[in-house]
This record gives sequence, structure tokens and C-alpha cells, in this order.
Amino acid sequence: MHSTPNYMPFLMLFFMLACTKEPTSETEGAALSSAITQNVFIKTNALRAEKGLAAYKRNEEMDVLGQLHSDNMVEHDFFAHEDHQGASPSDRADALNYSWTTIAENIGYVPWFENVDSCGDTRSAEAIAECMMDGWINSPGHYANLIGNFEQIGIGVTFTRDSILYFTQVFRNP
Repeated sequence: MHSTPNYMPFLMLFFMLACTKEPTSETEGAALSSAITQNVFIKTNALRAEKGLAAYKRNEEMDVLGQLHSDNMVEHDFFAHEDHQGASPSDRADALNYSWTTIAENIGYVPWFENVDSCGDTRSAEAIAECMMDGWINSPGHYANLIGNFEQIGIGVTFTRDSILYFTQVFRNP
């Protein structure tokens, strides 16, 4: 009787390792998050340029505000502009003593996955940022913020344990 070797466990392990692009360390996670936020920033300003609008300036305070909200949505398992304590974007800015005359926020989430409806494979900084931007562009309220009359932008992103990326864009006029 002829026996063939069982390559299935090896092939499954190879397939799993070859398809996994998610960060494996905190340093890789920070680099990926930075690349994603930079892609969102570039894509936002490219949209504005297409419309003949001035580019947003990236602002560290607004990055912090966006990151805190993304972190809170993941940590406290909610998805809303009003946070788990009932605070709005302006309330959160006030709590951090960030000045503003107008402030707005876009939120969203996209799975880090190989087959996302209408986006395809989102397992790269470029692809996941593109998918999120497409969602915002196709939402009238989010689109209004993307092309709105603001000067500054901040972006925060946070992964859930099951590889869903939560996004927060904060727009401000100081």
C-alpha cells in the first residue's frame, strides 16, 4: 500500500502566516497606525485639492483628541460621536483645554480583512485608508466635514482584538 505524506498541517500554517499582515509587536502596531493616519491625511487633502479647497494642516492636539476617542470606542465597546460618558467632540476638546471656534468629527470602522464588501483586501495601510475614505465620501455628513471650512485636522486609529480598525477624524478652527 502506498502512503502519501500529509502536507495539510504545513500548508495551513504556511497559508496562515503568508496571509497575516497584522502587526505582531507594539512597535509594528505604532508604525502601521502612523502609516494609516498619514494615508487618511493625504487622501483627505487630495480630495480637497480636487475641489479647489485649501489643504488641512495636521494638528497634534487634534491627533490626540481623535486617538482618545478611537481608543475609548474600542475600550468601552461603543460606536458614536457621543462617548461612553455622554461627552461630545467639543466637550472632549474642552476637557483637554484645547481651544476651538468650530469643531467636527468623522468616525468609522473597517475590518482588517481579505474580503471587505466594496473594498476588497484591506490588509495594508493604503487599502484600509482608501476603504474608510470611500465610506466617508459616500456619507453626506462625513463628506461635508471632509470638504468643510476648517483649518486643522487630527486623526486617531485603534485596532480591536478581532482586527477591526476604528477611525476618528477631528476637524477644528482654533
